[in-house]
Amino acid sequence: MKRLPETVEIKTKPVERTELVLPEADQINQRDITWVAITPNNHEEVFDDLKKTGDDLVLFGLTGDDYGKLGLNISDIRMYVGQQQAIIQAYKNYYIESEKTMDKAVTIEE
Repeated sequence: MKRLPETVEIKTKPVERTELVLPEADQINQRDITWVAITPNNHEEVFDDLKKTGDDLVLFGLTGDDYGKLGLNISDIRMYVGQQQAIIQAYKNYYIESEKTMDKAVTIEE
Protein backbone atom coordinates (compact mmCIF):
# COMPACT_ATOMS: atom_id res chain seq x y z
CA MET A 1 0.00 0.00 0.00
CA LYS A 2 1.40 3.42 -1.02
CA ARG A 3 1.53 6.13 1.52
CA LEU A 4 1.00 9.71 0.55
CA PRO A 5 3.59 12.11 1.88
CA GLU A 6 2.54 14.27 4.77
CA THR A 7 1.34 17.72 3.91
CA VAL A 8 3.98 20.30 4.48
CA GLU A 9 2.84 23.74 5.42
CA ILE A 10 5.19 26.60 4.60
CA LYS A 11 4.84 29.98 6.22
CA THR A 12 6.94 32.95 5.33
CA LYS A 13 7.54 36.21 7.09
CA PRO A 14 9.01 39.31 5.58
CA VAL A 15 12.44 40.17 6.84
CA GLU A 16 12.68 43.67 8.16
CA ARG A 17 15.24 45.64 6.22
CA THR A 18 17.71 47.43 8.42
CA GLU A 19 17.22 51.13 8.03
CA LEU A 20 20.12 52.92 6.43
CA VAL A 21 21.35 55.49 8.90
CA LEU A 22 23.94 57.90 7.64
CA PRO A 23 25.55 60.63 9.67
CA GLU A 24 24.97 64.20 8.64
CA ALA A 25 27.86 65.75 6.79
CA ASP A 26 30.03 68.15 8.74
CA GLN A 27 29.38 71.84 8.35
CA ILE A 28 32.08 73.56 6.34
CA ASN A 29 33.59 76.47 8.20
CA GLN A 30 35.84 78.27 5.80
CA ARG A 31 38.69 80.31 7.13
CA ASP A 32 39.06 83.97 6.25
CA ILE A 33 41.65 84.69 3.59
CA THR A 34 43.19 88.07 2.90
CA TRP A 35 43.73 88.68 -0.77
CA VAL A 36 46.29 91.30 -1.78
CA ALA A 37 46.71 92.51 -5.33
CA ILE A 38 50.42 93.08 -5.88
CA THR A 39 51.42 95.38 -8.66
CA PRO A 40 54.73 96.90 -9.75
CA ASN A 41 53.57 100.04 -7.96
CA ASN A 42 52.87 98.50 -4.53
CA HIS A 43 55.13 95.45 -4.19
CA GLU A 44 57.61 97.20 -1.87
CA GLU A 45 54.81 98.39 0.40
CA VAL A 46 53.32 94.88 0.56
CA PHE A 47 56.67 93.36 1.54
CA ASP A 48 57.25 96.11 4.13
CA ASP A 49 53.82 95.37 5.67
CA LEU A 50 54.64 91.65 5.84
CA LYS A 51 57.96 92.41 7.56
CA LYS A 52 56.23 94.64 10.13
CA THR A 53 53.70 91.94 11.04
CA GLY A 54 56.35 89.23 11.20
CA ASP A 55 54.66 87.14 8.53
CA ASP A 56 56.77 84.98 6.23
CA LEU A 57 57.88 86.76 3.09
CA VAL A 58 56.23 84.29 0.77
CA LEU A 59 53.62 85.21 -1.77
CA PHE A 60 51.59 83.05 -4.13
CA GLY A 61 50.53 84.71 -7.31
CA LEU A 62 47.88 84.12 -9.92
CA THR A 63 47.47 85.72 -13.28
CA GLY A 64 44.09 87.22 -14.08
CA ASP A 65 43.28 84.16 -16.20
CA ASP A 66 44.31 81.75 -13.43
CA TYR A 67 42.20 83.66 -10.91
CA GLY A 68 39.24 83.18 -13.25
CA LYS A 69 40.04 79.47 -13.53
CA LEU A 70 40.12 79.25 -9.73
CA GLY A 71 36.60 80.65 -9.61
CA LEU A 72 35.44 78.18 -12.28
CA ASN A 73 37.01 75.29 -10.35
CA ILE A 74 35.13 76.29 -7.20
CA SER A 75 31.94 76.52 -9.25
CA ASP A 76 32.58 73.02 -10.65
CA ILE A 77 33.05 71.66 -7.11
CA ARG A 78 29.75 73.20 -6.01
CA MET A 79 27.99 71.70 -9.03
CA TYR A 80 29.49 68.26 -8.31
CA VAL A 81 28.42 68.39 -4.66
CA GLY A 82 24.90 69.34 -5.78
CA GLN A 83 24.81 66.38 -8.16
CA GLN A 84 25.95 64.03 -5.40
CA GLN A 85 23.24 65.37 -3.10
CA ALA A 86 20.64 64.74 -5.82
CA ILE A 87 21.89 61.16 -6.29
CA ILE A 88 21.73 60.50 -2.55
CA GLN A 89 18.20 61.93 -2.39
CA ALA A 90 17.16 59.77 -5.35
CA TYR A 91 18.42 56.63 -3.57
CA LYS A 92 16.64 57.66 -0.39
CA ASN A 93 13.37 58.27 -2.25
CA TYR A 94 13.72 54.99 -4.14
CA TYR A 95 14.11 52.93 -0.98
CA ILE A 96 11.35 54.74 0.88
CA GLU A 97 8.92 54.33 -2.02
CA SER A 98 9.86 50.70 -2.63
CA GLU A 99 9.30 49.93 1.03
CA LYS A 100 5.87 51.60 0.93
CA THR A 101 4.99 49.59 -2.19
CA MET A 102 6.10 46.34 -0.57
CA ASP A 103 4.13 47.14 2.57
CA LYS A 104 1.00 47.62 0.47
CA ALA A 105 1.59 44.43 -1.55
CA VAL A 106 2.36 42.06 1.32
CA THR A 107 -0.27 41.02 3.78
CA ILE A 108 0.70 38.92 6.73
CA GLU A 109 -1.70 36.35 8.03
CA GLU A 110 -0.95 35.09 11.46
